[in-house]
Amino acid sequence: METKKNNSSEKPVQKESFFQSLLSSIFSNSSPEADKKRKLKKIAKAISKSKYKNFYKPGTLEMVAPFGKFIFDIYKIIAPVQIMFKNLPNPNAFNRYIINFILSDNQRKIEEQLDEQNIIEVSRKIPIKELKNQVELKLQEFKNEFNDDKAVRADNLSKSFTFFKEFCCFDYYMILRKYDSSFREYNFNSTPRLVKVNAEYILNDLKDFLEIAYAITDSSLDWQTLFAMFKTSMQKEVISLGNWKKIVERIKSVQASHSLDLIVQHIGQEIGYTTKPFSKYKSVLENYVESFENETRNLLHKIENEQKETKASNLSVQIFGATEPQNLRNYVSSFNAVLEKKNLDLIEYTEPLNYLKTFLIEYLKKDIREYYEVIVIRGQWDSRLSTPMSNAYQELLKISNDITVFDESFGEEGAMGIKIKTLLPKTSHDASAESIINRVVSDANEEARGFIITSTQNLIVIGKTIKQLIDDYSKEKHLIVQNWKELEKFIEEPMKEFSIKIYKKIYLFVQLMQNYIAG
Repeated sequence: METKKNNSSEKPVQKESFFQSLLSSIFSNSSPEADKKRKLKKIAKAISKSKYKNFYKPGTLEMVAPFGKFIFDIYKIIAPVQIMFKNLPNPNAFNRYIINFILSDNQRKIEEQLDEQNIIEVSRKIPIKELKNQVELKLQEFKNEFNDDKAVRADNLSKSFTFFKEFCCFDYYMILRKYDSSFREYNFNSTPRLVKVNAEYILNDLKDFLEIAYAITDSSLDWQTLFAMFKTSMQKEVISLGNWKKIVERIKSVQASHSLDLIVQHIGQEIGYTTKPFSKYKSVLENYVESFENETRNLLHKIENEQKETKASNLSVQIFGATEPQNLRNYVSSFNAVLEKKNLDLIEYTEPLNYLKTFLIEYLKKDIREYYEVIVIRGQWDSRLSTPMSNAYQELLKISNDITVFDESFGEEGAMGIKIKTLLPKTSHDASAESIINRVVSDANEEARGFIITSTQNLIVIGKTIKQLIDDYSKEKHLIVQNWKELEKFIEEPMKEFSIKIYKKIYLFVQLMQNYIAG
């Protein structure tokens, strides 16, 4: 009976031990850490069966001699290319080589024609408007030759060059130094001691290498064309196409085996890590065409501005003499200093508006007034011809006064001056303040331009009328003014010479104003 009691009491103990063991086993095997260990063990096993298993020892986490030899062999082949890229005086030189290789003979000819020196030379012989038309036609002809096929070729060549350069310029030496610290850069007289290296020590280098290495296996890359470009552009072969293709094939073999991907996963304990091949590149062609157009048009713009400035300066001297006139006090270029500091819009018409105000004071209110009061007021002629000149003259007098009021508004006590001065400190923290100032400046520029355009139109009316009057005065039978003889006594100078003098001043001044508002 005692034995039965013992047996019956032992069975529950055995069952409990069994279930505890089972539960313990289940929870133990499903823990994240245990799962990770199992996967790493599986990766290690896969490495041991892979084609390049001799690169790495999973048990000791060491990259061994064969991998070092693999890197050294690549380094030895691409070293001349690496040195070449390091010593390039102009890093963008190869972009130019790519473009030259893609351009047709006709496009190269157009490039020469649109060279800066050639354009400047031509600008001295023909009007700027004609030059601009010629250049635009040449630019269009240049662009039209970039068909889809040529664009694809240029894109593939840019991509091939970028990936080639990235691969060749990778720091292979740094990996080799981690194998052998005594190894010297570009020293191929002796082989580095490639025994082993702690794999964790070169993990990041290995990841970086795979990114640029796997990029060169892209099937769209055109190595044949790239190396043809090297030969054409540099007249030498820094690396043979045959050796390069051997490198590409070796990298393809490594990539297909997944050996190094598995090694990276095992070293970093990054289950499922996959290499993302380097893919950043810019098509040289697109940037080049855009830059070529912009630079050419900017040059034309520069030449046009220089010609305008020269023309304006010459006209100013003919009209006002050598002394630069200054009749505005507040709407002047120095007003822009505070606006420029805040990167705000600037007032634009200070120079022409100053010329206009000076002309209205010195010529409209003197010589033109004298002519007007004699010829229009005392002259006997058809009002249908005299009225437009009279209206133009009166409007110019009004504009002269309006310009004075406009100029005063930019003073410290003027409406615009106060508004801008008040808002300026707020621009650093209030976007609306900046917007208001820009709007005020824009409105002022429009008003100043309006003064210039309206005044020029009125001066053209007066100038054309004076030209008709000069012709009429020269005729034996006067058709416009009937009393020329009577009017002569009111003017001290000879009538014809006085009329021509005024006409010339108006003609020159209209040219000066059109220099600022044309286009």
